[in-house]
Amino acid sequence: ATGAIERPLVFANNDRPGVMLASAVSAYLNRYGVRIAQRAVVFTNNDSAYRTALDLAAAGVAVAAVVDVRRAPQAELAERARKAGIAVIPNAAVVDVEGAKRVRAVRVMPLAPQGAGVAGPSTDIECDLLAVSGGWSPAVHLHAQSGGRPRYAEGMGCFVPGVSVQAERSAGACNGSYALGECLAEGAAAGAEA
Repeated sequence: ATGAIERPLVFANNDRPGVMLASAVSAYLNRYGVRIAQRAVVFTNNDSAYRTALDLAAAGVAVAAVVDVRRAPQAELAERARKAGIAVIPNAAVVDVEGAKRVRAVRVMPLAPQGAGVAGPSTDIECDLLAVSGGWSPAVHLHAQSGGRPRYAEGMGCFVPGVSVQAERSAGACNGSYALGECLAEGAAAGAEA
């Protein structure tokens, strides 16, 4: 149960102070009680970053927008964000970050038809934090270290543990299962098998 690693999204100046993985932002807020921004933007291609937007709002941080590359994000968390007054900008991408020593704003552009880049006018959104989430990659390292070979899971677009060759069993997010119920069931099954 080694978990998964959040992937970043790539855009100009994504290395500026104030650009962070969404899961790290949530950890600062929920684990350490540290509010690291006054006004944030969240940029994502998946549902999990909406939890970070809601965490930020609950901590009193103004969330200017969630920028989502998907055409019509309809997950429960996206709907909760909308109901919390957070603007959701679908079918768009952050293309640049303004500011040299810290984030001052992000530049957002709509995606072109058929996903062939960006097109149309850009919009600048002032913020001092950009939380990004490009999805999750299962941490298959322990499985591979024990001699197992990862296999590509086409439907998930990532590598997951293949057949175990030693007394090792993979469960939960490292196995490509992200829902709590799935993780608990796989953990119980792996424990019983061991």
